Amino acid sequence: MKNTPNWTRGSCIGKGSFGTVNLAVDKFNGEVFAVKSANTTADISFSALENEIQILKSLSSPYIVAYRGDDVTVESNSIVYKNLHMEYMPGGTVADVGKHGYDDVTIRSYTKSIVSALSYIHARNIVHCDVKGRNVLVGEIPGSAKLADFGSAIDLSCENKGIRGSPLWMAPEVVRGEYQGPESDVWSLGCTVIEMITGQPAWLDRGVDTLCQIGYSNDLPNLPACISDELRDFLDKCLRRDRSERWSCEELLQHPYLLSCTSFSPKFGDKKWSPKSVFDWSDLNFSEEESQIENSDTSSTSANAKQRIGKLCSNVAPNWESDGWEVVRTETVTTSQPSSSVNDLTVTEREMICTPPGKQN
Repeated sequence: MKNTPNWTRGSCIGKGSFGTVNLAVDKFNGEVFAVKSANTTADISFSALENEIQILKSLSSPYIVAYRGDDVTVESNSIVYKNLHMEYMPGGTVADVGKHGYDDVTIRSYTKSIVSALSYIHARNIVHCDVKGRNVLVGEIPGSAKLADFGSAIDLSCENKGIRGSPLWMAPEVVRGEYQGPESDVWSLGCTVIEMITGQPAWLDRGVDTLCQIGYSNDLPNLPACISDELRDFLDKCLRRDRSERWSCEELLQHPYLLSCTSFSPKFGDKKWSPKSVFDWSDLNFSEEESQIENSDTSSTSANAKQRIGKLCSNVAPNWESDGWEVVRTETVTTSQPSSSVNDLTVTEREMICTPPGKQN
């Protein structure tokens, strides 16, 4: 296979359990975009990227990072990569930018963007499954944000197995392995809003104890005392343990907290990011050395993900904040060997880890 891309790969701007994201520039028109790449021989990461490509292809919303294309390349390390080309959002992630929290005006605007994105995909039977600050990208226009990373997303019209998502943002029914649908995204939305307020995940990281608390207690995330009654009520509509009592995203768009939002009004597809001057290029870090993918062999990346997931079963409290956890996927499998990760456990074994004494069969 001959590698003849019409674009040049730039510096790495993101790395997760299922792929690496780089800046890229079109050789012909100078457009800058983001490219997510996965080793085609790494089953988990390649499958997640293929899933994201198929879903993004079907979406067209100003509140969702736009699909720009996809291709296959052979890099200088002779590894074959599948590449997803996406709209470049220069502002970074909501989680990275707001490590100390945001003001209410910004929270309101970002929240409306996320709810608008979720309303759009839910109407098309798609569930994101991993809503969190790290998967919301900030645009150039003040208050603009877009939902990204659909590698874990599911199409409800297709058969889906297992649960997926980031533990500290998972809904109770997802932790229990019972269900994952639009209502689960709404719970994760509530956790993400708290993350934007405080700059921290909604739940205190206490390892497996936290997973048990989310899935099997009657507890709710603590709400900051400083928030308005309007925002408190909005979060109450998202964070109800009974999923049937949560508001839908269509309903949330009519909540007073969002109706009073004077957020940006995006026009889909009317702008592609490109450097405005030579000074912009200095920040993009394109060079011959970086035109090849950072060799973070995705097979080893998947192994690292399994190691992190394996901490679910340990007595040592793992780091489940966004820097340490990207996605959890579990399948119904059986094994006669000792298990070191959730991926290796049967559903019954996984549930026993998180089930309070007296509830085990």
